[in-house]
Amino acid sequence: MRKIFIFVIVALSSWTACTDNDNDLGPDIPFGESYKLPQGKSPADDRVVALFEKYGSYFLYEYSQKDFNWTQVAVSTGNNIFGTILGDPQYLGGMLDLLEEVWLNYYPDDFLEKNLPYRILLADSVKQTYTYERPATYLKLYLTTNTLAIAGLNEDVGSMPLADKKSTKNWIQQAFLDHLLNINAIEAPNEFYQVSDYTKATERDPTNARERGFIPNIDSEEQYGYASEWCYFVDYYTKMLSKDTDFKQYVKNMISHAVTEENSWATYLTFPLVKKKHDILQAYFLEKYGIDLQAIGNANSGYVE
Repeated sequence: MRKIFIFVIVALSSWTACTDNDNDLGPDIPFGESYKLPQGKSPADDRVVALFEKYGSYFLYEYSQKDFNWTQVAVSTGNNIFGTILGDPQYLGGMLDLLEEVWLNYYPDDFLEKNLPYRILLADSVKQTYTYERPATYLKLYLTTNTLAIAGLNEDVGSMPLADKKSTKNWIQQAFLDHLLNINAIEAPNEFYQVSDYTKATERDPTNARERGFIPNIDSEEQYGYASEWCYFVDYYTKMLSKDTDFKQYVKNMISHAVTEENSWATYLTFPLVKKKHDILQAYFLEKYGIDLQAIGNANSGYVE
């Protein structure tokens, strides 16, 4: 499976110097599957098996806290402690319907086979607690190394209000983008970086930022409701604007906002350099990855009460 990479360094010359009999090493021990499917507690178990056979990723509703926290490298979460409350497997079918609608259906099968997180942990809730006195925070999802935990596996999944479905779609799409960037699965064409001047910051004015081809950072938009003009400040060391941030925020805005939204593309695309960079990425992603970025954002229009 392309999801697990087991690196074995075999010092063959040393082994053969120590013994002439392979039996001295003991019997071979085969590697088993990471998880046993079906998990056996949901009417939709067959769909989980089909997803694994299709993409090589585990969609799990029963797992341990160790699975949730598993990572290939040490990650500091400061005073934050993240965990999940397991969901009800009886609502798995509705949860999978939701994930297909707001996430999976927008990507080609071969792209998902290569790039889906290895584990998608389905939970009732994703909970953030603290080592000091403070009320817990409940999140829609949480991404670690090759593991994405998503909340909503409960009786409400089939009657989710449209506004909540729109927010869930944006949360999942943005987390998937972060995952793709973390594993270097996507990149910008050089043409994108040739449009704007990265050698100096913009003025403290959104109009100036748009005129130079920059759009806001929306990393905090779903959780806190605001965007920020990241291009006011240059990098401390390079004294330049971040090309990586520019690329990330273009894609994030494209998958999170429709072209009809006045607080986003309906305004941004009136600026020539913004439109040029938007169109470059739209054409590039369609050709190279088979992904229609703006179609993902335009889906927001269907989630209006």
